[in-house]
Amino acid sequence: MTDSVTPPPPVRPAPEECCRRGCCPCIFDYYWDALTRWEQVVRSLGLDPDLELARWTAQT
Repeated sequence: MTDSVTPPPPVRPAPEECCRRGCCPCIFDYYWDALTRWEQVVRSLGLDPDLELARWTAQT
């Protein structure tokens, strides 16, 4: 697959981006929600989200 077919995964926030005040929602809640939506899109393309995430991670 080419990068133009597979959308980029959401960027995981760095640990220091969380204020650790127990916010609801936390910046990581937004990330996990976005990651779930991304995985659904990748599956709808007939691809494995774990493999695609590893491929995108290797490119950065």
